[in-house]
Amino acid sequence: MAILNDVKVALRIAATTTDLDTEINDLISAAIDDLKLAGVVADKAIDTDPLIKRAIKTYCKAYFGYDNPDADRFIESYLMLKKHLVLAGDYNSYVITFTITDGTDPIDGAYISIAGVETLLVTNSQGVATYRVYQTGVDVNYTVSKSGYTTVEGSVYVDGQKAEAVTLNEA
Repeated sequence: MAILNDVKVALRIAATTTDLDTEINDLISAAIDDLKLAGVVADKAIDTDPLIKRAIKTYCKAYFGYDNPDADRFIESYLMLKKHLVLAGDYNSYVITFTITDGTDPIDGAYISIAGVETLLVTNSQGVATYRVYQTGVDVNYTVSKSGYTTVEGSVYVDGQKAEAVTLNEA
């Protein structure tokens, strides 16, 4: 794992020491899995993101070794970091960015309704509106409408961040 050496430094273990690599790698995996279970979406729980790295290192500091006098303090720090990550929109959801045009120019004020949701999105002057999805592996069905244009229905399969371009034709 790329983060292994960073965690060793945080634990004050020489990078050249490999005796504890299995235990440390297990802790790193456990931290990532714990973040996912708490609600951090899988493709955000990567060890290159600075906040995720901080959470992983803090988790490892809390649970490494048997006689750690600072364990409770690190556990509390980790739990607070995890809570903030779970509540942050950038870590707990995927964004679908809708861009609505007439084929050339953006359409301001187009309405986007999401099936099964009472929220009605309205595009801005750039023809853009965004919608957050809190799970992966789902289809988001939508309808785009604006007076003077034909209504368009479509679906987006959510497996990460998405950009959905929709063209409305004049009626």
